[in-house]
Parts: sequence; structure tokens; C-alpha cells
Amino acid sequence: MQALAGGDARLLSSVDVPRRAHLPMPPGSLDFLSLVTEANRGRLLAGSTQGTFPPGSIVIRPDGPPAAYLLETGLARTYWNVPDGRQATMAFTHPTELVGVTSITGEPPWLFLQVITESRMTILDINAVRKLAATDVEVSTAVGAHLLRRLREAYRLIAVRTLGNIKERVAYDLLDRAAQSQLVVGRLEVRATQADLADSVGSSREVMSRALRELRVEGIVETAPGAIRVLDPTRLAAIVRAFVI
Repeated sequence: MQALAGGDARLLSSVDVPRRAHLPMPPGSLDFLSLVTEANRGRLLAGSTQGTFPPGSIVIRPDGPPAAYLLETGLARTYWNVPDGRQATMAFTHPTELVGVTSITGEPPWLFLQVITESRMTILDINAVRKLAATDVEVSTAVGAHLLRRLREAYRLIAVRTLGNIKERVAYDLLDRAAQSQLVVGRLEVRATQADLADSVGSSREVMSRALRELRVEGIVETAPGAIRVLDPTRLAAIVRAFVI
């Protein structure tokens, strides 16, 4: 996977890594660095860089060298695509989580990483992290724990489409559509009728409309004729992640 430069990058070393402050975590998040000691946090971050990426950026592509990122702030989406342009969302990534964990353990799959909201990331030195994972039990255990969490999140996204309540299914559908639209028009916007959305989530138009109205009252979306604008994608992602498996 290829890492693309973005924002101002700052090189970190083992001697200038600060003591990590406690970060508020979204429900269900796994704080990767909390799984290792302070000494290993310094080793993992040594040689890394930090950058800020604007909404709509593609930070990782599948046709380049492997890369691993720690999301510090913001929201990102990992997705798979096929030649005709269709996409499948594999995960929404929240702060404190690791992206590219498969690059540490072996051959990465065909995946893209899209920034949905402005995001600050730490780009890890992949070779150094691989060496640590191969030689340090604590680091390899942390990488394994994060791989298991990524797998669980993939299961969650599959399940929420059919087993989630109507609000969860609508939240996922809107966020998925809006993220794909962002790559084309630069905005988190859904161009679909309420009948289209109802068919997509497998519900009646009346039931879907009530869920959409609730999201609008909460200030998460706003509606216009033939369009729905996502105002707070992070809260939509939190609704999706609230689904329990």
C-alpha cells in the first residue's frame, strides 16, 4: 500500500516522543498504543512522521509499498473497489486506532484509505515496526489484538446492514453513500430519494423517514429536495459502531 504525503510532516525519534496523554475514545475503539509499555511506544513511534490530511484525501492506495498509520484525530474509511468503480466499505477508523496492520504482518489486501473529516495521523516506520513485531512478544501481541479487532469490525459492518435497527442501518447507508460521493464531488452528500433509501435499508418509506427525521433533529444531517447532506459524519459512524455483535 502506498502512503501519500499530506499536510505538514514532522519526524519523530525515540528521544522526542512525549509521554502520551489520555485520549477520549469512541465506544468500541481499541487504543493500539495503550497495549504496550511506554518504552515500546517510543520504539514504535521512532522514525515516524506526523501529517494532517484534508477531507476526501486518499492516504493509502493498494498499488504501492506497505504503510501503517495511527489515526490521532478525525475519521477515515477503508474500502475495496473493483474496475467498474463500485466500492465496498471495510471499516471506519476512529482516533487511537491503527490502519495498515496487515502491512505489518504480511501481504496487505487491495485496500484504499479515505479521509472523511480532516485527520491528523502518525505515519509509522513500517520496517522498524515489522522488526519490533517479529522480535518483541508484547508488540506482536498488540498487533494480533488489533488484527482481531479489525476482523470484528468487518463482521459488524456486514451484520449491521441486515440485523441493525432502522436508525443503525440508515446511518450506515448514509455514511457509506456520502463517503463515496465525497470522492467525486468533494462533499458528504447523498443524492437519493427517500424511496431509494428505504429500498436500500430494507424498510418501508415511512419507517425510514422517521429515522431520517430523527437524524435531522439531532443535527447530524440536513435534507433538501433530492439530497441529504451529512453534517456530522463522526456521529453517524458512532451510531453504526453502537451495533453490538
